[in-house]
Amino acid sequence: MLLEALLPAFLLLAVALLMLNYHSTSNMVDDSIRHQLQETNGRLQGRLDNYLSGLDNLLSSTAENPQLAAIISAGDRQAAKAQLQKTLEHSHGEYLDLLILTRQDQYWTNMNSPLYLLEHRLTSLIADTPFYNKWASIELDPSPTPWTALIQRYPILSPDSGQIIGSLFGGMVLNDNLTLLSMLGQGLQNINVQLLLRGQPVGPAFVNSDIPGEILTRALAEQRPHGQIQGHYFSLQPLLINGEQSELQLLLLTDDAIFQQLQQSYGYHTLLTLILVLLTALALSLYTLRLVSSPLTRLTLFAEQIRRGHSASFQPDSIEEFNLLGASLEQSETSQHLHRLVFENMMEAVVIFDGAHRLIYVNRAYSDITGQRLDEVAGQTPSLVLQRALGDKAWQLPWQMANATGSWQGEISPPVTTHHAGRMRLSISTLREINGETSHYVVIFSNRPTLNDIEEQRESLSGRKTGT
Repeated sequence: MLLEALLPAFLLLAVALLMLNYHSTSNMVDDSIRHQLQETNGRLQGRLDNYLSGLDNLLSSTAENPQLAAIISAGDRQAAKAQLQKTLEHSHGEYLDLLILTRQDQYWTNMNSPLYLLEHRLTSLIADTPFYNKWASIELDPSPTPWTALIQRYPILSPDSGQIIGSLFGGMVLNDNLTLLSMLGQGLQNINVQLLLRGQPVGPAFVNSDIPGEILTRALAEQRPHGQIQGHYFSLQPLLINGEQSELQLLLLTDDAIFQQLQQSYGYHTLLTLILVLLTALALSLYTLRLVSSPLTRLTLFAEQIRRGHSASFQPDSIEEFNLLGASLEQSETSQHLHRLVFENMMEAVVIFDGAHRLIYVNRAYSDITGQRLDEVAGQTPSLVLQRALGDKAWQLPWQMANATGSWQGEISPPVTTHHAGRMRLSISTLREINGETSHYVVIFSNRPTLNDIEEQRESLSGRKTGT
């Protein structure tokens, strides 16, 4: 009963521990990955700031060069292109996709990448670019697909009058700028990088792990700063341009390797918890078995002693079932003691044989009648015991009748050699087990005249009391 009560409690405790372990481990992993993505986002923001700062220094030094101002004043296009070529060949110049000069607010010349044929859009691009020294995202609409550029405008001042005589435009197209992506994704592990403009992807992604396309689609649809999709963690944060929040966003997306590690760790902890529960249940079972086996051993010994007819007692300790059994056994011992008292004080002789016809008990009346104690006749057969008390032939027929019918009672005439005068009262009972086998024979006999004398004495004493 103790094991039945505690084992479900242990199982419930195990389930609670597993749920608590999974919840705490998941929260710990989520917080760790979120912190990791925030650090990565900050690191990439710093890289972008340094990248733009290098371009800004290059373009501003070019715009402030007095030689370029003199070339624009002279209207020498060839010299202007040569000067722009030197800028492209300078450090960070290779990152520029757009490099344009204006003269008196009109498009004048450019050294754009041959990949971007934007002549028919340059006028609107110049007009849409804010003035001055401030990076801005500009949407270009060349055929067949629109592009997005990050561009800045720098004033060119006349060395003579100090007035603005032209402008230098420099920038990069984000749609296929692999240099920028490589710079942003350098050193990242298991994280994909995607630039977004107003929630839509801009250019290719920096792929660092194999992530299904539907995961990216769902991450874009979530519109949350961070989250998890099928074991993939994502972070969506706006980028700062010119120190201010811009429409550009940075999407970081991890693979599910960390989630799989979490699942494996949870599986390991689950197995460990189940093993601990099983070991605890086994220990409890062994302890319970020990509690039960001790009184069972004493009970077996007690039953063996009772079977052999020895006096015995049983103490079941603290187990409820054995306490009830102990109470029953105590009542049984009391009942047996009472039976012994009854047998010992009977006027009739009582003789008991076992199923093998061996004498196992005689009472005091038998010893008084025959002069023999139990230790003198124990183990003897009826042919010796009953012949001595009843004669050779007087008991045999009743014994046979008792074997056949189960019992016999009546009067017999013992021979003179038994020293019994007159007829004797005899009763033989056969005790059988449930399977029908004979377990014991009980023989009771008495000298009838002796019983009559006792009855007369009782009547005489009763009359005296009445007369007084």
